[in-house]
Amino acid sequence: MCFTMKSNKASLYRGINLKVGEFLVNRLIPASTLGSVGAIVFLDHIYPVDLRHDSSSFPTGNYAHPHRGIVTFSYVLSGSLSHYDSRGNHNIIGAGGLQWMKAGNGIIHDEKPFIMENDEPIFHSLQFWVNLPGEAKKEEPEYMALQAVDVPEAQLPDHGGTIRILLGEFGLWASPIPTFNHEFIYHLSLNPHSSFSFSPRKDDEVAVFVTASEVDVNGIVLGNSKMLLMEEGIKEIVFQNDKINAADILIFGGKPYNEPIVAEGPFVMSSYADIATAYRDFFAGAYGSINLSWVR
Repeated sequence: MCFTMKSNKASLYRGINLKVGEFLVNRLIPASTLGSVGAIVFLDHIYPVDLRHDSSSFPTGNYAHPHRGIVTFSYVLSGSLSHYDSRGNHNIIGAGGLQWMKAGNGIIHDEKPFIMENDEPIFHSLQFWVNLPGEAKKEEPEYMALQAVDVPEAQLPDHGGTIRILLGEFGLWASPIPTFNHEFIYHLSLNPHSSFSFSPRKDDEVAVFVTASEVDVNGIVLGNSKMLLMEEGIKEIVFQNDKINAADILIFGGKPYNEPIVAEGPFVMSSYADIATAYRDFFAGAYGSINLSWVR
């Protein structure tokens, strides 16, 4: 599937509801008219769900699945999330933490949302996929996790809130997570009755996603799990929060991805022949398997 996203005006995306495992999600990317924002080819918003009944970090294995050709990027807004994969990586992150997995030439992973003893009972998260350049799709898988305290965070002027640099660079701050196509993901927490002006880099493709509370984005009211794809060449994005609660805003994108994109199931490759190879290698057992015994 190939898409063109260039536009002379901002475009609103509401997403579609899907059931992923046991969870209801809103899938914003891909959409019928949008395949990517920069190298970001996938965005699922996992709606808030009460998991106070579930304190186990161990997956059942029923939802373990493969990936190839992409990076998976999970960001937890509340609750906790465990990770297991076929390369022996395992970690647990809490609210404000993130997990980055470069699938490269093939890996199987499983993620388990749950609630720790001191967590608030609601699990709420986002998952992005970042498309790798063709050569990086051949590389060995890698995994990295950051807890909330490890994520760079800057204070906004005039007590306006904070901006967390989940991926990429922002001014003097940079996430330790690797990037491949100048991709970036920022979490803006905008205080009540506050504003913030953001100037994208020249030629970047940029989208804005608001999880719940509504904010004004260049004169457009955005919120409640909706995404705004900004117009090509935009020089300034002004966020205005006139509510009495802080607003959570995700700003993401990067340089245009100029290689062929062919996506099918959990694989994103450069051709249908590459997709066929990805499936063939998976069914041949080339991605390994998850062994939970060593962490129990």
